[in-house]
Amino acid sequence: MLSRRSLLTKAALAAGLAPFARGAAKAPRPGCQANGWNLDPAKFDLLLKAIQDMKELGFQGFETNIRFVTPQLGRLPEAKAALDQSGLEFIGAHTNVPDYEQLGMDEAANQVAKAAEQAKQFGAHALVVSHKGLSPKGEFTQEALDRKAQMLNLAGKRCADAGLTLAYHNHQPEFQNNAAEELGLLRNTDPKLVSLMLDIGHAWLANPDAISVFAAHPGRAFGLHVRDFHNRVSVPLGQGEFPLRQLAAVVRKTGWSGWLIDEEERPNDADKPGIKAVEPSRKTMKEIFGV
Repeated sequence: MLSRRSLLTKAALAAGLAPFARGAAKAPRPGCQANGWNLDPAKFDLLLKAIQDMKELGFQGFETNIRFVTPQLGRLPEAKAALDQSGLEFIGAHTNVPDYEQLGMDEAANQVAKAAEQAKQFGAHALVVSHKGLSPKGEFTQEALDRKAQMLNLAGKRCADAGLTLAYHNHQPEFQNNAAEELGLLRNTDPKLVSLMLDIGHAWLANPDAISVFAAHPGRAFGLHVRDFHNRVSVPLGQGEFPLRQLAAVVRKTGWSGWLIDEEERPNDADKPGIKAVEPSRKTMKEIFGV
């Protein structure tokens, strides 16, 4: 028989469970972008080591640029086996939307299809695509928006044909001018074909109200790239001013259960921080998001 003290202890532990512990089916899944590590397309072992670091920190999936896996196409069975052995899911392979204005929509779509087929062979769930914003200030014509939306819909169809999700990754321009471009793309793309890899960190730098866009459209977000900044300089999660607790509250309220991805990209640093940045970020992710 349990003592009264034991019962009280169990009750206290239950009350203090992480935010998503009682609703695991509704919890987001923790992932990590490999660009926080020093990687080289010619050195596959560096990616494997980064993934091993992620596994030891308790992440469930990884994302990386497609250029770090495509050199292994000539030894695909061995490379795929090495990725599978990690036990982590390949969330998405990142690449750019081809220049559809120069190439034309059809050729650009063909290039997307090729990338999707390659990513699929390595076990990726999504093709994560970026493209330059229509305007640094968020001011553009309806025609330009329509063409970009058309390209994304076409790319999404080609990804779906390959068995992958297309997830559009924003930078700051999409969230300038009250998120004009991001909201325009949400209105003008087919939700069955185009999902978001919502970089909420980039978005917040451009628009302090960026979390409200996610709150209004959680179903469109395949994943969230979560970052933190101190005076607009990247720092590990919890060491800057990004409103992580506000984001976590929205995640809980909406029941969003996509990929919550720590990104420790340091584009201006020759030597990437790797586990030195990711380890404290992982601790913060567990503390604030409960996953």
